[in-house]
Amino acid sequence: MSDLRIIGPKIGERLTELNAGNSSRASHVWRVDGPQGTYIARRPWWTTPEVSPFMAGLRGLFGVDPRELETVAAAYLFWRGLNIWRVPETLGLTQVLGEPALKVEFIGGEAGRELADADASALGRRVAAAHSFALDYFGPLTDTGTRGWIVDDFYPRALSILDDLTARFPVEGWDEFRSLFTDAPTPRWTVPMLLDWAGEQFIWRGGQPYALVDVEASVYAPPELDLCLWELLLSPTGAAEFQTGYSDLLPFPDLMAHRAACRLILRALEVEGVPPLREWLALPAHFLPPRTSTRFLP
Repeated sequence: MSDLRIIGPKIGERLTELNAGNSSRASHVWRVDGPQGTYIARRPWWTTPEVSPFMAGLRGLFGVDPRELETVAAAYLFWRGLNIWRVPETLGLTQVLGEPALKVEFIGGEAGRELADADASALGRRVAAAHSFALDYFGPLTDTGTRGWIVDDFYPRALSILDDLTARFPVEGWDEFRSLFTDAPTPRWTVPMLLDWAGEQFIWRGGQPYALVDVEASVYAPPELDLCLWELLLSPTGAAEFQTGYSDLLPFPDLMAHRAACRLILRALEVEGVPPLREWLALPAHFLPPRTSTRFLP
């Protein structure tokens, strides 16, 4: 990794593992306390994409591999540049238990809560601010070897990748519902998002998400995919407030024709666990269709 300098570890530093390699997250996370202060060290806990459908899908569909610490460092830099949430600075590489790990600024605050507990209107405005950085291809946030694929190919590529994925990680009913991809229109652009938005990816202050500290699963994807995920994370009231906040900055996309295909993607990747597919597709649609067909152009 030519642009990441190896620093440490230093004598007298004490390691505290914060997530014990939680398989729902991409990395081991350690708090490191020492004479020079405190920082965070992060390293992927998995050694092959085939360890889970989420990791395999992240790599197969989007070309993102969190084992590549340079890619993770680039994702932190990208989100810092958007200036939407506070994002920790990366500080080079360190050694943890004999293996390289990314050294990241420590930001203090409250433990993560459920995103449904946050100010949904403020979340909507922040997500819209991220969506204003639109592109015409999907894939990694930055060019670290894989630039991505043109947005016209998103649903055809997703179906191809997920057909292979569900052969290895079966989803009951997949063959019955996979044809819903053909009903989805071609997305017009893509936006930065996390494939695994969750409250614990943030440091909270004052009861609200303050600093985005877990960015390994960052991708460029159609805004419809991001919003179909947010719809499942919020209560009906929260979804209405989120949509209002989002609409303060950008016209809200019409999700109706995209919802089934996007939910198929999220379920195949087990983003929110392994609910029965039929029930997953039938979950209520909390985001309302927009009142007009006006859309912003990237």
